[in-house]
Amino acid sequence: MQTKELHIGIDFSKLRADTGMFDGQGETIVSHQALSNTNTGFEKFKKLILEASATYDIETVNISGEATSLYWMPFFLEIAKDKELKEANTHLYLLNPRMVKWFKKSLPADHKTDAKDAQIIAERTRVMRPAHEWQPDYDWFRLRYYTRLRFHLVQDLTREKNYFQAYLFVLNNAYAQYKPFSDMFGAISCKFLKQLDKLDEIVAMETLDALQILQESSKTKLPDPLQNLRTLQKIAKERFVINDDFASTLQQILNLVLNHIQFIAGQIRELESMIVVEAARHPEVAALRSVPGIGPIFSSGISSEVGDLDRFLQGQKWDNKRNRYRPKNLRDAEASIAKISGLWWPRFASGSFEAEDRNLSKSGNRYLRYYLIEAAEHLRQHVPAYTEYYQKKYAEVNRHRHKRALVLTARKSIGLYVGLLHRKEPFCSKENAT
Repeated sequence: MQTKELHIGIDFSKLRADTGMFDGQGETIVSHQALSNTNTGFEKFKKLILEASATYDIETVNISGEATSLYWMPFFLEIAKDKELKEANTHLYLLNPRMVKWFKKSLPADHKTDAKDAQIIAERTRVMRPAHEWQPDYDWFRLRYYTRLRFHLVQDLTREKNYFQAYLFVLNNAYAQYKPFSDMFGAISCKFLKQLDKLDEIVAMETLDALQILQESSKTKLPDPLQNLRTLQKIAKERFVINDDFASTLQQILNLVLNHIQFIAGQIRELESMIVVEAARHPEVAALRSVPGIGPIFSSGISSEVGDLDRFLQGQKWDNKRNRYRPKNLRDAEASIAKISGLWWPRFASGSFEAEDRNLSKSGNRYLRYYLIEAAEHLRQHVPAYTEYYQKKYAEVNRHRHKRALVLTARKSIGLYVGLLHRKEPFCSKENAT
């Protein structure tokens, strides 16, 4: 068999790495191999590649894996650092499962097996080569996984707070409605939430005695304790009175959930301290942090997910106006980052028809999308140009005004971040420039 190219597909799971090896025309060279997802399995995999390369005079080895959870990562890291495989001219491609799923729909119906999945993964790269090879980004791994953990913890915190407030409404509906303190989960509010049964005792006291308890509980930090007391009195009047035994059960549930909320909040604070320390190693983070309102957390999240900006500038792009290929520029990098973050609106056109409505993609890197949108909320409050843009988009529609304007502001901000990351220079507003 005269072939110079070897295509390998790997279907990862927790226990196995199912592989298949194919030539440049998609014909099988090495049939399905169910390897263990361990170092032993990797050594067998490596041996198969080296033997096939020697037997068929292979010049290029393209290895494609499906990004199933994180089961692919140790195997891919081992491939990337292996010297013998580097000498065999290996190229790694990590495929989003959606890409494989959509590609599979273009093929005739067939059985769903591990062997077939490995073949489809290899075939996807053979006929539609991904734009970028996968490379271990060790410079960014530490910060990237810190900020991803923070995203995970923030989601947990939101879920637990919503769960808490649902049970709080049953035990004391008025507390949830009137909110006697500015932060329901602040220190003083938590003291009352852990002993709601004593609320009636406090509001029944003389005003001066009740105010003294509020001041002591808040360490004299309440700006208007009399207003807080009036709200508590209103809560005591408006709440539903429920059975004592059931109320005791609900209070125990609330206390346990509140302890969990406080624990998660503590974990987030600890993690954010680690992020700040790690971010100091990256000049890119400092460039984004110079933008007003974009602190160390958001700048770290955006920078670590984008990683090396140069990867978005590699290769050529077809220029429809000039009718030729040209080198990629910063606008192309901006468009690519918008796509991988899901902040773009795909066209839907067929023949003479083109849909007027274009829906937000919302696919791709959810971590990058989260930090871009969260940063946009601060950006619109601190940078006049983005405040003006947000208000303009807010006024254009009558439904979902804030969400729409915020997402559009996040999309616009990508151009700003790309420029700062490229130059590694601090932010300078147009007002200061003039």
